[in-house]
Amino acid sequence: MHKDLPRVAVACPPSGVGAWQTAALAALGQSGVPVTLPEAGACPPWLPAPWGLFLGREKAAPVAGGLVAPGASGAELLLAPPGLRAGAELAALLPLGLLEVEAFHPALARDGALEGRVLWRRATAPGRLETRLAASVATCMEGPLPGGWAANHLAKLSRAPAGILARMGADPEAFWNACPPCEPLPPFRPSGLSWLRFAADLARWGLTRAWQDLLHRRQWFLAVRPGGGDPLAPGFAARRFAPLYPPKGTGWADPLFFSRGGRSWLFIEEIPPSGRGVISVMDFDGKNFGPPRRVLEEPFHLSYPNVFEHGGEAYMLPETSQAGQVRLYRATDFPGGWVLDRVLLDGLRAVDATLVEHGGAWWLLANVRGERGSSWDELHVFKGPSPLGPFTPHRLNPVVSDVRRARPAGRIARLGGRLVRYGQDCSGWYGRALAVTEITRLDDDGYEERPLARLEPGLIEGGSFCLHTFDALAGGSLAGDAQAGLEVVDGQRRVLLWR
Repeated sequence: MHKDLPRVAVACPPSGVGAWQTAALAALGQSGVPVTLPEAGACPPWLPAPWGLFLGREKAAPVAGGLVAPGASGAELLLAPPGLRAGAELAALLPLGLLEVEAFHPALARDGALEGRVLWRRATAPGRLETRLAASVATCMEGPLPGGWAANHLAKLSRAPAGILARMGADPEAFWNACPPCEPLPPFRPSGLSWLRFAADLARWGLTRAWQDLLHRRQWFLAVRPGGGDPLAPGFAARRFAPLYPPKGTGWADPLFFSRGGRSWLFIEEIPPSGRGVISVMDFDGKNFGPPRRVLEEPFHLSYPNVFEHGGEAYMLPETSQAGQVRLYRATDFPGGWVLDRVLLDGLRAVDATLVEHGGAWWLLANVRGERGSSWDELHVFKGPSPLGPFTPHRLNPVVSDVRRARPAGRIARLGGRLVRYGQDCSGWYGRALAVTEITRLDDDGYEERPLARLEPGLIEGGSFCLHTFDALAGGSLAGDAQAGLEVVDGQRRVLLWR
């Protein structure tokens, strides 16, 4: 943390520092200091019943030298742990007030995603609190039982205060004015009906999973439609896609076009029976796709074959997260002959890396799996002088912490002066739908985007429960289609085992 950032007092029970506070202090670095607060040990469970029965709270660990009171810590801002509802007296303890974490509330759980909020509360008059929304995260709820997703949700919220401080910088008042006003949610007190709903949800989820996973196999496939890839064009979110199914026992996913010399190819992740993805390519003559042929295979999983040209050479930036690296390959015999050119990022589990040139620099956007986290949730940005690197992380990473749009889902397009980004909506399950956003700010001091459109899996004819990658080719078309341009996505279906 920068030396000019405010210090943050992290409230802990008198017995020591809890697991959530430990994670928050690690993210804050030198800007964080543990302080004693009796109420911090008496707050309600992080998860309201009945969820609370399935996620235990870890005991607090003693601190060498003990804890001090917030007023004696030299801090300017107090961080209250999840579940602790503060009052005006507590907010008035420190000059900048307090950060209050709303981790779990039924009002923030909808459509397979759970939102968590960090509220900034300041005493603007005796006995009166003003509240602003300082940060929010959204996590996939993969089922009624919290387990892993609850731990992931809490881990992201423990890192959120550090991101708030980075955005605050040396001007807290400017950041306060930029945060939208909001109201804290009322405390959630579950009733007997909550238990009945939980039991019904658990039974329905269990039976559905048994039917889906015991009697079916899943298959990724491609789907296409005419179009130029403009999310603001009439019918973009309504026109249907025609499926292209792979042979039984295999799958096709992550379709991305590449053109050079008047020819076009579609690069895909091909999923053999082993499940370890390889990169294959299909020739495209403007009307029809040729059969896929394998062009890159490694001892680890490969996917998301982002191919581009630079300096007269063809490069591929596939997902290689299982290797713990972001690897760049170069073609020696295009469209095959791929060899490792260099490692752009090492020691990082980054997925679906996507490049874009903007503002005189090259930017690499990828989702990075945080501590106790998921690869679906948090978008990171890296900057370099060229697509060949070297790349350095953005100071505000993660720039997006929202499972409904963070993970890249195709190349970033430049349409009518707009930077259009495609992101996966993984609320409920992986690759559920596709969110289209416009990048409105991308520079050293900030990243911002706004929603443009959505593509739902119901647009794919024949049935699909996923739609998670998008690309478009100008000038291509399906046989018999008058509209220039071709759009491609991937979907996933369930096929009965005996079919």
